[in-house]
Amino acid sequence: MSANNPEFQVINDEDKRATVKVVGYFTSACSAAFPFAANTLFGANASMNCLSSITNILYSTSLANGRVSLEFVSTINANVKALTFGHFNDGEMQKYIINNANTPTGDYSINVENAIANDSFTLIFSIAKEQGGIPGNAQHYGANAWANASTWN
Repeated sequence: MSANNPEFQVINDEDKRATVKVVGYFTSACSAAFPFAANTLFGANASMNCLSSITNILYSTSLANGRVSLEFVSTINANVKALTFGHFNDGEMQKYIINNANTPTGDYSINVENAIANDSFTLIFSIAKEQGGIPGNAQHYGANAWANASTWN
Protein backbone atom coordinates (compact mmCIF):
# COMPACT_ATOMS: atom_id res chain seq x y z
CA MET A 1 0.00 0.00 0.00
CA SER A 2 1.34 3.41 -0.89
CA ALA A 3 1.13 6.14 1.72
CA ASN A 4 -1.11 9.17 1.17
CA ASN A 5 -2.80 7.46 -1.79
CA PRO A 6 -5.73 5.19 -0.85
CA GLU A 7 -5.90 1.95 -2.79
CA PHE A 8 -9.07 0.50 -4.30
CA GLN A 9 -9.53 -3.25 -4.65
CA VAL A 10 -12.56 -4.90 -6.24
CA ILE A 11 -13.08 -7.98 -4.08
CA ASN A 12 -16.28 -9.21 -5.74
CA ASP A 13 -17.78 -8.28 -9.10
CA GLU A 14 -20.88 -10.08 -10.34
CA ASP A 15 -23.65 -9.36 -12.84
CA LYS A 16 -25.83 -7.32 -10.47
CA ARG A 17 -23.53 -6.27 -7.63
CA ALA A 18 -19.94 -5.57 -6.68
CA THR A 19 -17.91 -5.07 -3.50
CA VAL A 20 -15.04 -2.60 -3.30
CA LYS A 21 -12.41 -2.26 -0.57
CA VAL A 22 -10.57 1.03 -0.01
CA VAL A 23 -7.58 1.28 2.34
CA GLY A 24 -5.79 4.50 3.16
CA TYR A 25 -2.72 5.17 5.28
CA PHE A 26 -1.14 8.59 5.71
CA THR A 27 2.46 9.51 6.56
CA SER A 28 1.87 13.26 6.31
CA ALA A 29 -0.96 15.78 6.13
CA CYS A 30 -3.46 15.09 3.35
CA SER A 31 -6.71 16.59 2.06
CA ALA A 32 -7.63 15.26 -1.36
CA ALA A 33 -10.19 13.35 -3.43
CA PHE A 34 -9.49 9.92 -4.87
CA PRO A 35 -11.80 8.65 -7.67
CA PHE A 36 -13.05 5.15 -8.49
CA ALA A 37 -14.50 4.65 -11.99
CA ALA A 38 -17.63 2.49 -12.02
CA ASN A 39 -17.21 1.65 -15.71
CA THR A 40 -14.20 -0.51 -14.81
CA LEU A 41 -16.54 -3.08 -13.24
CA PHE A 42 -17.82 -6.24 -14.93
CA GLY A 43 -20.60 -5.69 -17.47
CA ALA A 44 -20.12 -1.93 -17.72
CA ASN A 45 -20.62 -0.08 -20.97
CA ALA A 46 -17.60 2.23 -20.78
CA SER A 47 -19.27 4.84 -22.98
CA MET A 48 -22.22 5.29 -20.59
CA ASN A 49 -22.77 6.44 -17.01
CA CYS A 50 -22.83 3.15 -15.11
CA LEU A 51 -24.88 3.96 -12.03
CA SER A 52 -25.11 1.99 -8.84
CA SER A 53 -26.46 2.38 -5.33
CA ILE A 54 -24.74 1.52 -2.07
CA THR A 55 -26.29 -1.47 -0.29
CA ASN A 56 -23.87 -2.12 2.58
CA ILE A 57 -20.72 -0.63 4.06
CA LEU A 58 -18.17 -1.81 6.61
CA TYR A 59 -15.87 0.86 8.00
CA SER A 60 -12.92 1.28 10.29
CA THR A 61 -11.34 4.69 10.77
CA SER A 62 -8.45 5.92 12.86
CA LEU A 63 -8.32 9.63 12.17
CA ALA A 64 -7.06 12.05 14.83
CA ASN A 65 -8.78 15.14 13.41
CA GLY A 66 -9.80 14.19 9.90
CA ARG A 67 -12.78 12.83 8.00
CA VAL A 68 -13.30 10.42 5.13
CA SER A 69 -16.37 10.70 2.90
CA LEU A 70 -17.71 8.30 0.30
CA GLU A 71 -19.23 10.44 -2.46
CA PHE A 72 -21.28 10.02 -5.62
CA VAL A 73 -19.53 11.90 -8.44
CA SER A 74 -21.53 14.51 -10.37
CA THR A 75 -20.52 15.93 -13.77
CA ILE A 76 -21.82 19.47 -13.32
CA ASN A 77 -22.64 20.18 -9.69
CA ALA A 78 -20.66 19.29 -6.58
CA ASN A 79 -20.28 15.64 -5.64
CA VAL A 80 -22.85 14.32 -3.18
CA LYS A 81 -21.68 12.82 0.10
CA ALA A 82 -23.27 9.43 0.68
CA LEU A 83 -21.57 8.85 4.06
CA THR A 84 -18.91 10.57 6.17
CA PHE A 85 -16.70 8.88 8.77
CA GLY A 86 -14.41 10.52 11.27
CA HIS A 87 -12.09 9.98 14.22
CA PHE A 88 -12.17 6.44 15.63
CA ASN A 89 -15.11 4.44 14.29
CA ASP A 90 -15.74 0.82 13.47
CA GLY A 91 -19.00 -0.61 12.27
CA GLU A 92 -21.36 -1.70 9.55
CA MET A 93 -24.32 -0.03 7.91
CA GLN A 94 -26.85 -1.98 5.89
CA LYS A 95 -28.86 0.65 4.09
CA TYR A 96 -29.83 1.20 0.48
CA ILE A 97 -28.37 4.59 -0.47
CA ILE A 98 -29.48 5.74 -3.91
CA ASN A 99 -27.07 7.75 -6.04
CA ASN A 100 -28.70 11.17 -5.76
CA ALA A 101 -26.08 13.25 -7.54
CA ASN A 102 -27.69 15.92 -9.73
CA THR A 103 -25.85 14.77 -12.88
CA PRO A 104 -24.42 11.40 -11.84
CA THR A 105 -21.51 9.75 -13.60
CA GLY A 106 -21.77 6.49 -11.68
CA ASP A 107 -18.28 6.99 -10.29
CA TYR A 108 -17.38 7.19 -6.61
CA SER A 109 -14.89 9.40 -4.85
CA ILE A 110 -13.18 9.05 -1.50
CA ASN A 111 -12.75 12.54 -0.10
CA VAL A 112 -10.14 12.82 2.66
CA GLU A 113 -10.10 15.95 4.83
CA ASN A 114 -7.43 16.91 7.37
CA ALA A 115 -5.68 13.55 7.61
CA ILE A 116 -2.33 13.63 9.41
CA ALA A 117 0.60 11.25 9.89
CA ASN A 118 -0.45 7.79 11.15
CA ASP A 119 -4.13 8.26 10.25
CA SER A 120 -5.75 5.35 8.44
CA PHE A 121 -9.09 4.00 7.25
CA THR A 122 -10.66 0.98 5.60
CA LEU A 123 -14.00 1.05 3.80
CA ILE A 124 -15.66 -1.97 2.22
CA PHE A 125 -18.79 -1.03 0.33
CA SER A 126 -21.20 -3.15 -1.68
CA ILE A 127 -23.15 -1.73 -4.59
CA ALA A 128 -26.16 -2.73 -6.68
CA LYS A 129 -25.74 -2.06 -10.39
CA GLU A 130 -28.75 0.03 -11.48
CA GLN A 131 -29.75 -1.24 -14.91
CA GLY A 132 -32.96 0.76 -15.14
CA GLY A 133 -31.38 4.03 -14.09
CA ILE A 134 -31.78 5.64 -10.71
CA PRO A 135 -35.36 5.45 -9.34
CA GLY A 136 -37.05 8.85 -9.32
CA ASN A 137 -34.51 10.41 -11.66
CA ALA A 138 -36.46 11.83 -14.61
CA GLN A 139 -33.47 11.67 -16.97
CA HIS A 140 -32.93 7.97 -16.22
CA TYR A 141 -29.19 8.40 -16.06
CA GLY A 142 -27.53 5.03 -16.43
CA ALA A 143 -30.41 3.18 -18.10
CA ASN A 144 -29.09 0.07 -19.90
CA ALA A 145 -25.46 0.84 -19.03
CA TRP A 146 -24.81 -2.58 -17.49
CA ALA A 147 -24.77 -5.81 -19.47
CA ASN A 148 -26.23 -8.85 -17.69
CA ALA A 149 -27.99 -6.84 -14.97
CA SER A 150 -31.76 -6.83 -14.68
CA THR A 151 -33.80 -3.71 -13.99
CA TRP A 152 -33.87 -2.94 -10.28
CA ASN A 153 -36.72 -0.42 -10.18
